[in-house]
Amino acid sequence: MLKKSKAFYNILSFTVYYFMSKAVILIFILLSCSIQAQQSEEEVSLKIKSIQKKLSLLKNKLNQAKGKEQQLLQQLEVQDKEINKVAKEVARVDKQLNIISLAVEKNKLLIKNKSKSIEAQKLQVANLLKLQVYLNHDKTIKMLLINPNNENSIETKHKIKYLQNKLFSLIKSVANEIKQLQEVQRKQEILLNQENTKQQVLLAEQDKLLEKRKVRLNTLKALKEEIGRDTKKSKRLSNDQKRLQQLFLEIKNLLTDLPDSLGSEKPFRMRKGSLRKPLKGIYTHSFKSKRSENTKWNGVVIKGQIGDSVKAVAYGRIAFADWLRGFGMLVIIDHQDGFMSLYGFNETINVEVGDWIKENQVIATVGNSGTLQTPALYFEIRKDAKPLNPKKWIK
Repeated sequence: MLKKSKAFYNILSFTVYYFMSKAVILIFILLSCSIQAQQSEEEVSLKIKSIQKKLSLLKNKLNQAKGKEQQLLQQLEVQDKEINKVAKEVARVDKQLNIISLAVEKNKLLIKNKSKSIEAQKLQVANLLKLQVYLNHDKTIKMLLINPNNENSIETKHKIKYLQNKLFSLIKSVANEIKQLQEVQRKQEILLNQENTKQQVLLAEQDKLLEKRKVRLNTLKALKEEIGRDTKKSKRLSNDQKRLQQLFLEIKNLLTDLPDSLGSEKPFRMRKGSLRKPLKGIYTHSFKSKRSENTKWNGVVIKGQIGDSVKAVAYGRIAFADWLRGFGMLVIIDHQDGFMSLYGFNETINVEVGDWIKENQVIATVGNSGTLQTPALYFEIRKDAKPLNPKKWIK
């Protein structure tokens, strides 16, 4: 019996030890994975910062020009970036103003409902007071109440007591409703003051934005005159396309070290003919349509209004988000497998290099940055830096 108990104890000890060992190993693996994931995220973050620095140097190199043209280009870039900053602030203040306006409207409705409720309860109080006065002065009821032997007197007393309690409860409720109404009205005054302040801030920012746009137009005019002295339009546009091509090739090399993270998202190559248009508007220029004497469009131009939302056509990672000569405030998204989409001439950019972007996410707003005259979006799709017809990819 003792041997059996000892054997059982040994088996039990071994089983406990075995499972504890497994648990320790599992915990160790999980901790190791967590540390590796953390290190991986830190490494990715460092790589993105390194890519941002390299892109900034590349952008400066691509934007180089000579003499006065270089000076004017630098001014145009600074002005486009200032407009980007101020336009973002306008959008932020406008969003806050909308939130306040909704709260004001909600409070207006609450005040209206509270006022109606108070008036209705006041009317009930008035009716009960009239009934109270009537009961106090009615002789028949008094006689019933005085005669204790009357079988209806107890019931009548209960009814009077109920009416008195109801009257007291209504008066208390009205007082409470009035107090609540006063609190809502106080909050409404605060909201209205906030709304007024935000309106003034918004108007000031909008004035600032208009002024910066005027200054930018003068710079753009001077730049076009300066460029016109040295080069033809076709040569300049051809150089713009070469710069963009070089940027695409450099981006492709820079992003090779970054990890893929498509998850459950459908690969871009399988999305042909099903992508949403990045901007609601008509096409003003088609793929490979004539742009100048010796140049063609490598993408499409979609007409828009200043401030319209520009949306990503598919899931991906921001590969470029900066000002580039010839394309203004430019966003490029890497969709992996060599596919990239480009969004140019924006007024504001709402993303940064390294950000993961969902399909239909707002990444920018329509503008006429760079050398564009009227608000529009320039949109391209490329595979291994080679331009593809975007219309074949859009549903």
